[in-house]
Amino acid sequence: MLFKSLFSLAALAASVSAVALKPGGPGAETSRHAGRGGGGVGVGQCLCQADADKLTAAYLRMIGGWNDADAKYLSDSGFKDMSDSINILAGVPLGTVIFPTKQAFIDHQHVAPDNLPLTVTFATFNCEYITLVWTAKPGSPSPDQLIVRGITILGATKSNAKFWQIKSIDMEMNSIAFLKDIGGSYTLPGQ
Repeated sequence: MLFKSLFSLAALAASVSAVALKPGGPGAETSRHAGRGGGGVGVGQCLCQADADKLTAAYLRMIGGWNDADAKYLSDSGFKDMSDSINILAGVPLGTVIFPTKQAFIDHQHVAPDNLPLTVTFATFNCEYITLVWTAKPGSPSPDQLIVRGITILGATKSNAKFWQIKSIDMEMNSIAFLKDIGGSYTLPGQ
């Protein structure tokens, strides 16, 4: 059960409170993501504001309450989901890919959907990546519940589709707070 709960965090969550960022410095127009296009994917092949917003929203829906309609936002080619924060709690070797394919990710969502609400506190993007800093309260609400803070980097691609898709998810978080919130315990070294 703990193992399934740990893997459930790998995908992340739904209800978003995004912080408005100011690309370009003081006085610039505000937006949910601060970013700019850049090299790496080809002319006209960099994320724009609308695409970054669309992928962020799809990702949060995937984690917050899986719906097969959002599977189209996962790349068919080379998709992977990684998190050493989860690997260490699950006793899996560090560096192990949690979900090595799109289908493995979807299969997990069908068996044990994440349903983890996140609050995005910072978001930015560049040509191929979206970075989200977030907080969450996993587990059942209680007076002792800790706020878990994490970061997710979404890799994006437009290679096999006519729209942007998520090609990679790389997430790290405060795994001890998460463990405590889902009912786990730990012992500090030397105690």
